[in-house]
Amino acid sequence: MENRPSSPVLASTQMPALKESIRDMIRLQQNHQIPDELFWEIFNTRVLLNEQIDLNTFITTQPTQPGQA
Repeated sequence: MENRPSSPVLASTQMPALKESIRDMIRLQQNHQIPDELFWEIFNTRVLLNEQIDLNTFITTQPTQPGQA
């Protein structure tokens, strides 16, 4: 049986961006009361797609949900 070495280069290049995106999501939860749908939209963009977004601008440009003030 052959053991393949793990790829530390891949892990080390993606880890800082992943950690930062998760930190952004934690800050979002702590600083804003947003609907679940908006949270998951931001999560998909920031964490899964790893796109850099300005969370404050993103939140303020979203239309308010009915019943939300």
